[in-house]
Amino acid sequence: PFPSSIDKGTSIEIWHTNHNRFETNAPVRVFVPYKIGQQQNILAAYTCTPLVKFDVSSLKPGTKVLGSTIAELGMGNNPLDMIVYNKDGKEFFLMSNDRRGVMKLPTADLGATPALTAYVSGTAGVPYETIAALTNVQQLDKFNDQQALILQNNAGSLDLKTVALP
Repeated sequence: PFPSSIDKGTSIEIWHTNHNRFETNAPVRVFVPYKIGQQQNILAAYTCTPLVKFDVSSLKPGTKVLGSTIAELGMGNNPLDMIVYNKDGKEFFLMSNDRRGVMKLPTADLGATPALTAYVSGTAGVPYETIAALTNVQQLDKFNDQQALILQNNAGSLDLKTVALP
């Protein structure tokens, strides 16, 4: 039942700003594919919330790839879900978190955002806005061009509803 040969896979490493070290075993919690210019990337959010971009063309079997940490969104936090959307001619991504609510981040400067390479005790890099009206969002998805579909914890029950994209 097993193939005679197996790809070596790609090893990825990130600079974890809050841990102040390179890591290969940090868990990716959520990710989305995203094109920066003409280059396909993966935007990945990790536990303790570093946000990292990976150039898909560099992900080759047997190689070790260093991701570019473009944001630190706060320690002790777990990202839960992430979507990309357009609003008023601009592109954003929306990320729900277990302790910091829902964050709205602009995508306009992702290609020019310098990598974070030093210790960060708070937040840094790509700016974000916390969407105060969206709390306890466990899952989210783009419903249409104007709305997101969310699964929201409401005092122990899970409510499924549509909300306007912020």
